[in-house]
Amino acid sequence: MLFNQTNKKVSNLILPILSACFLLLLAACSDPSGGTGTTAPNPPNNVSAQAVVATLKHSPTGTTELSWNPEDQKLTVKISLTGLAPNSSHAAHIHAGTCAADGAIVYPLNTIVANAEGAASSETTIEHVKNGIPASGWYINIHNGTTMAAIEHMPIACGNISNSNTSTKEKQEAHVVLGNSIAPNESASGQAELATENGKVTLKITLAGLVPNSKHIAHIHAGSCEEQGAVVVMLNPVVADAQGNGTSVTTIEKVPSTAKGLYVNVHMGGTMDQLKQSAFFNPIACGNLPVK
Repeated sequence: MLFNQTNKKVSNLILPILSACFLLLLAACSDPSGGTGTTAPNPPNNVSAQAVVATLKHSPTGTTELSWNPEDQKLTVKISLTGLAPNSSHAAHIHAGTCAADGAIVYPLNTIVANAEGAASSETTIEHVKNGIPASGWYINIHNGTTMAAIEHMPIACGNISNSNTSTKEKQEAHVVLGNSIAPNESASGQAELATENGKVTLKITLAGLVPNSKHIAHIHAGSCEEQGAVVVMLNPVVADAQGNGTSVTTIEKVPSTAKGLYVNVHMGGTMDQLKQSAFFNPIACGNLPVK
């Protein structure tokens, strides 16, 4: 009898303790966020990271500012450009007509000389311009060099001149945007896509507007299209098909890190030997990569 009473007392003590332990164990195993308590699996390593895309645009780019003074009949032409071959020199003219077709030279302009980053500016004053800037019928041409050789004479930047105020009694001004030209490869555009998949980094270039079946050297450079720098990654050449659509895919060990930024340059030339000449180094398409 005494044993039964004692056993009952022990049971009454142990049961609450076991219940409390069970509740504590259950709480420890449960998900504090309200979930099932299972650990979420890590993402599979073959999932692609979001691609980084750079828009490849015609290069070089720039502006021209024209001003005409009726008092002395002087025309001032100021040109500013970026994206030229570094340390290159270029002839420039005002031509008759439009960028859509070659026209005769109206006025020669001072030679444009690029610095080590491919930027340049020039200023030319032309005397005895009796009637000022016409409403239309002039355009600015920037050539690929200073000689009449075919590769150097070709225009690499062009802009039509338009003037809304042709009064010869007032000062005239005109703003011109310099962009594509009708020369081969000088209206190319596309994109460069930098992506990671299965632990590999690839850069894919797609371009339209190239000469059919042409080949073009491409690089990743340090800097930007506006302030060019050294080559940091050699890319596979861009090869165009019969329709002038070009592609290039390159596997890269890693994306270089630089405080100056990175950009993709596609050049006129198709071999490294050609790129030793500024006329072939000429960037035909450029895009800044939005990476650090």
